[in-house]
Amino acid sequence: MTHRRASSHGALRGLLVLREFRGMWIASTVSTAGDSLATVALSLLVYDRTKSPAWTAAVYAMTMLPTLVSGPMLAWLADRFPRRAVMVICAWLQAALVALMAIPQVPLAVMIVLLVLVQMIASPFLAAQEATLPSALPKERYNDGVALFGSSVDVAQMVGLAGAGFIVAAMGPQAALAVDAATFVLVAILIQFSVVHRPAADPLARAPRRKGIGVGDEPKPKRNTLNLIFSTPTLRSVLGLRLLAGFAMVPAGLAVPLAVELGAPWSAGLILALEPATNVVGVALLYRFVRDDRARDRLIGPLAILSLVPLIGFASDPNLVWTVALLTIAGLAGAFHTPARAAWGRTMPDAYRGRAHGIARTALRASQGGGMAIGGTVAQAVGSITLTIAGAGAVGALLAIRAASSWSRANNEVSADVTL
Repeated sequence: MTHRRASSHGALRGLLVLREFRGMWIASTVSTAGDSLATVALSLLVYDRTKSPAWTAAVYAMTMLPTLVSGPMLAWLADRFPRRAVMVICAWLQAALVALMAIPQVPLAVMIVLLVLVQMIASPFLAAQEATLPSALPKERYNDGVALFGSSVDVAQMVGLAGAGFIVAAMGPQAALAVDAATFVLVAILIQFSVVHRPAADPLARAPRRKGIGVGDEPKPKRNTLNLIFSTPTLRSVLGLRLLAGFAMVPAGLAVPLAVELGAPWSAGLILALEPATNVVGVALLYRFVRDDRARDRLIGPLAILSLVPLIGFASDPNLVWTVALLTIAGLAGAFHTPARAAWGRTMPDAYRGRAHGIARTALRASQGGGMAIGGTVAQAVGSITLTIAGAGAVGALLAIRAASSWSRANNEVSADVTL
């Protein structure tokens, strides 16, 4: 059965009348904007105290690196305990920690420790949030909900980062951190009063009993989450497609030297902004003009390939206009991540969703960071920014073709099962 929407505005209204989804959506958007404000405030505060670019960069990295550890280590909490409770407790803890960071003259070492703790606590919160979405939305609205959720976070992040410098300059870093702490308080309250309480999805990490097993028999331990992912064709192929982001992020990692090579150093910010901005537009266009869920699923593979093929054009040493054009096409096609994320959520059994989100988020961050780091190393070795980007596009496109083929087979098998 396929599902069609009357209009994009109707679809939006239909989602926002759902109290549980609306509460989570507002909480996520407000929190993201607050975190963007806090990131800039921290960077300015650290630089003001140390006058060290190295320390400033290190603190900025601390907003991303803890995820690589806390994702697989802490995401299981979202399956073992009621997810609303996990989100509420995490939000209150983050509010308290950020409030401590906002106290004037907190030692820098203490501030870094607090920042690491805040970022680590984010992992179980986000895992519980992602795992709750399929329960908070009707099955036929899940894809639209994921699209709205993801796009709103991207927009909030861009707006937050763009305006943070002016806000921090006007109110001061400590006040900006206090505002971020307040957003976590708002998140805790919204989640508490809008999200439905549900029992833990997997309180004992055990498989459900089968019929015929005696009352005194112990249920069998569950499969390892990694085994589930790699033994399920749909999950395995979706993860492979999403990890292609490592190749797509190479231009962002080389934005500054690329802008200098183009003779337009001022364009570094433009190059960095293109990927998230065009992705938001791409998602809006995809969900506006392709209303059928299965049709969007069929486009995941082709769009994944298209998100990398334009990068090969950098082999021709393009000027700034063509650079923007190539990155715009690639960024628009990057919209495939949204229906891919929805396919992941639909396919993943409820008892595994928290841990699986932690694994996937960690893998995605590692892929993005690794892609940028390797891109920089290769560019240094070959002495050409544009050839490095072209090489990333070529290798990525070849892997994308393979991943798209695997996804197509897995998706066709699922569709055949549903039809039968």
